[in-house]
Amino acid sequence: MGDGFRGVSSDQDGRFKSQEKKLFAKMKFPACFSTKVDMRKVHLEVLRPWVTKKVTVYIGTEDDIVINMVMAELEKEDEPDPRRMQVNLTGFLERNTGAFMGDLWGLCISAQENFKIEKGKAVKGMPQQLLKEKEDEIARINAELQERAKRIQDEHLRMQQEALKRAEYAKLEEMEREKQRAEEKEQREVRRKKDLEEREKGGTRERERSRDRGRDRDRDRDRHKTPSHIRTRPRTHTRKNKNKHTP
Repeated sequence: MGDGFRGVSSDQDGRFKSQEKKLFAKMKFPACFSTKVDMRKVHLEVLRPWVTKKVTVYIGTEDDIVINMVMAELEKEDEPDPRRMQVNLTGFLERNTGAFMGDLWGLCISAQENFKIEKGKAVKGMPQQLLKEKEDEIARINAELQERAKRIQDEHLRMQQEALKRAEYAKLEEMEREKQRAEEKEQREVRRKKDLEEREKGGTRERERSRDRGRDRDRDRDRHKTPSHIRTRPRTHTRKNKNKHTP
């Protein structure tokens, strides 16, 4: 059997460590890298939206490979080396790697500081900056909701006022129409009374004329019934004759 050999990891290979040290010596790292972070105390999922946003800005597209790589670098060790992460990400983020890692590690430190124990349970910390941004976002959303509610309330009030105005206008129109109907009714009543008075006057005149005609007919009838010698004898002569026969 041939002699076998056992593979070694990069951490166990002294040559890799030597090359890594030389590479670290050539690169510049943010001062915050000197602070170690225990990722067991950090709420990593809270960092994912921030990582996605920053990677998209630096690369120009939402690259899931790079985003997942960053999250994997944070998750693979309890206390990852930020310098090694920067070296591994340089091929993707290039000259933006230092700024990206400086901001990311600062968030990790802040999250670690917010780690706490509540009722005997560990509560992973979240970066103060992201908490502030979340609070600002909530405040902005609340302000938008309040503004929207105010606009809706103002619009509702305006519609109510317009409805009241329309109702008042309709009421005034109805009152005007009622007034006009009353005036027309009054005018018709006046005309009716006037016509009635005229008819009564006409009837009175007709009755007077009828009585006159009746009297005329009666006189004519009486004239025809009276003997002619009586009609022609003067009334005064008759009186004289009566006086003569008186003793």
